[in-house]
Amino acid sequence: MNSHELDHLPTDMMCRRTPLDLCGRFLFLGTTVRISTNCASVLLAAKEAGFVPLRGTEQEPEMKWEIVGTLSSAAPVEDWECNETLDDHTLYLSMGPEQWFAFDLETHEGAGFVVVSIPDRPGAPNVGLYLLAVAYNVGARLQTEFKKELLI
Repeated sequence: MNSHELDHLPTDMMCRRTPLDLCGRFLFLGTTVRISTNCASVLLAAKEAGFVPLRGTEQEPEMKWEIVGTLSSAAPVEDWECNETLDDHTLYLSMGPEQWFAFDLETHEGAGFVVVSIPDRPGAPNVGLYLLAVAYNVGARLQTEFKKELLI
């Protein structure tokens, strides 16, 4: 490919995403979050992780997350840990080679992938652990950012 051909390619890889057909609105740490996904297990696990479902509200959510469930026929991951990487604007959580979540601290948008063995099963253990890790780490980082703003 020539350099002039590269000039016409999109630079924002996110514009190539496919819209996710399932969506839930929740209250999380006093703010509204919209979780879009392709997997019902993600929305069910959000409730189990302490996200409070909201109904009948059309207000724009303060946070927007997209979480894609990837099917795996392998045994569910039982012994994984969540590694956090942080820079000035982004929180990145890695939970193994196929699971991660990235959160923009300025826009409050997040995106990630989670391994799902049975897509529509309530109580999918790996999905629940994933969302608990996301909730804990994002919540802790938002509280830290809020405290910094109070000191300014």
